[in-house]
Amino acid sequence: MKILTNGLKSPKTDKYEIDTRKIKKIHGDFKVTSIEFEDGEVLPVDGIFVAQGVACGSDFAKKIGVITENDKIIVNESMETNLKGVFSCGDITGGLLQINKSIYEGAQAGLSAVNYIKTLNY
Repeated sequence: MKILTNGLKSPKTDKYEIDTRKIKKIHGDFKVTSIEFEDGEVLPVDGIFVAQGVACGSDFAKKIGVITENDKIIVNESMETNLKGVFSCGDITGGLLQINKSIYEGAQAGLSAVNYIKTLNY
């Protein structure tokens, strides 16, 4: 497996090949099919995960007006934030920081999002 870091420094690992070249372009119509580097090489891929920096998970939420407390996103029992149609779950909401909490809250947030979408008139 090849890990792309887009020019950022990353830890050494024996498990993965790390590629630090800068990405010039991401190709694909309905899904990502390849990445083009600044040196012109094109690498076929099945998809990408985009993450930049080490920002706290609540930073984006704060920027859009979601209420947080001590870098934790405040939600109700349906995993709804104070913004209509915005849901949150898992460790970022505080409490027990365990995978079973994330699974339960992820399922609850998903169901709440589906129910919210059903109320919209398109």
